Parts: sequence; structure tokens; C-alpha cells
Amino acid sequence: MCQFTDCFYSAVRTLAGDGPVKQRLLSAYSDNLECLSEAEIPEPIREGFERLQSAMSTVKPMAQEAPAAAAIRKMSAKEAARHATAIVAMFSELVRAKSTGEPLSYVSRAEGKDAESSVPKNLALN
Repeated sequence: MCQFTDCFYSAVRTLAGDGPVKQRLLSAYSDNLECLSEAEIPEPIREGFERLQSAMSTVKPMAQEAPAAAAIRKMSAKEAARHATAIVAMFSELVRAKSTGEPLSYVSRAEGKDAESSVPKNLALN
């Protein structure tokens, strides 16, 4: 499996664990997804991932508080559950694509040109 798929798998496992949803969401995001860049995320789930990243950075953190912790602290349990569900849905899309053999394409957002990087332009999860 690719690194981003492993990260989503670990996040889903964390979300399925014990504890309050806000605590599980913070662990799932901070420990597994926060380090991913948009360039690593396949196009089919990129928009959802961008919304998640945005939601995790909307609140100004207090002293030595991580941005995601600040954002989740201000969320209701219902909002946190929606974000947790979105993470599961993104992982589900990755698994669906893998099972059908559909390639997951990376689309660069570089200023009008393809970015040269170690990330392949097309990546099959087979």
C-alpha cells in the first residue's frame, strides 16, 4: 500500500477505537493525516481532504496548542463526528479504487505546470 493509504487506514483504526469522538478525531488527524500534503492526495479525495485540512486550521491556537487541537476543541461533537465520517469515506474511496484497479491520479496544483517530484503522476494501488 502507498503511504497515504496507510495513513488513512491508521486514521480509520483510531476513529474506531474507544473514547470521545473529539479525542479520536484529534488523534486520527494529528497522528496520521496532518503530515500529508495535497500533492500526495489522489484527485478523487483531494477536495474532501482540503475541506478537512481547512476545518482543522480555522481556530487560532492558544499557547503551545496545535492548530488541529484548537479547531477540534471549538467543534461540537456532531461536527467532529461529521469530520470523522469524512475520513472514513475518503478511505472507503481509496479502497474502492484499489479493488476496481482504477488508477488514482495525482494532479499537480503548481502554477500552470506539472511539478516534478518523487510522486508519480498516476499511481495504481495494485
